[in-house]
Amino acid sequence: MADGESSLGAINAADDATAARLIVPFIERSPMVAARVARRRPFAGPEALAEAVRAEIEALDPDELIALLGGHPELAPGAPEAMTAHSQEEQGRLGVAVPTGDARARIADLNRRYREKFGFPFVVALVRHKDLDTVIANFATRLDATAEEEMETARGEIAAVSRARIMAALDHAAGGR
Repeated sequence: MADGESSLGAINAADDATAARLIVPFIERSPMVAARVARRRPFAGPEALAEAVRAEIEALDPDELIALLGGHPELAPGAPEAMTAHSQEEQGRLGVAVPTGDARARIADLNRRYREKFGFPFVVALVRHKDLDTVIANFATRLDATAEEEMETARGEIAAVSRARIMAALDHAAGGR
């Protein structure tokens, strides 16, 4: 999706399957959510698309949400090249994809503890963080949540990640609309 205007136009003009394929990069490896979002077309602008994604994420039942969460990579995964290009960029910006020293060990421990407690990877909207230290602090704090609380927090984080991806890809090229 090189040009924001034509990309939103392409999403709106496409058949459902093609629109879902154009939307799925905004929603980490979730063709099911992308297909549901595609059925909400046409979108008046990037904000409308982001709102449709948020609404569909909010509508997921617990099993669907767990499946969506499971499609997200851990922070600093063993094979960062297996992440989507968006995730590589987002984790790379803060040095999370391949941390060094104590941060590597701390993130590995947090990933393990989090997955053991909740059964899915920690999902965070890295766009909301200024550095690796704030990510690690948020990670540690969220381990104190209940499963229900954390599922709702993760739901919101996914919506924020998707919104940031949509706005970066479509809003700038569309002149901020």
